[in-house]
Amino acid sequence: MPDDRFKVVAGPDQPVADNLAITQCLNQYCHLVDRGSVDEIVALFADDALLRTPYQNNGEFEGRAAISAWYEAYDVEVRTHRRHRRHKISVPFITIDGNTATCTCYLDSSTVIEDTNELQVSSGRYDDKLSKIGGTWLFQERVINIHHIHRIATFDELG
Repeated sequence: MPDDRFKVVAGPDQPVADNLAITQCLNQYCHLVDRGSVDEIVALFADDALLRTPYQNNGEFEGRAAISAWYEAYDVEVRTHRRHRRHKISVPFITIDGNTATCTCYLDSSTVIEDTNELQVSSGRYDDKLSKIGGTWLFQERVINIHHIHRIATFDELG
């Protein structure tokens, strides 16, 4: 097997460069959701992408305009009332097939709610389909599965 590929058990050889580029897209999304603009977040999605939010009455948002509107609402309803946002993924399992890929990874987030000074933590899973468009990996479909949201009233906030 060439050095630019690796073997997935019971699966095809995977191109290392594409795997790294997809991982970078996943990580960039987390940083942008915490501190980036809506336009920067939406730029990670294909023009005809689909965003699904089963935890919100099975919401579906198709195309960049609809996805942008969802993140604009998220910005107003969630991000502007929180500090110390920290959103992260773990254990991404990526399968690449030419210019398409699937990925499942776990998500965890924590933030402080400004009005109540409560720590909020949540966890879930992302189920993604990605497409390589013009040499760049973009979300073709992102499903945000939130499994729980938990508030912790007593905590120490350092600096």
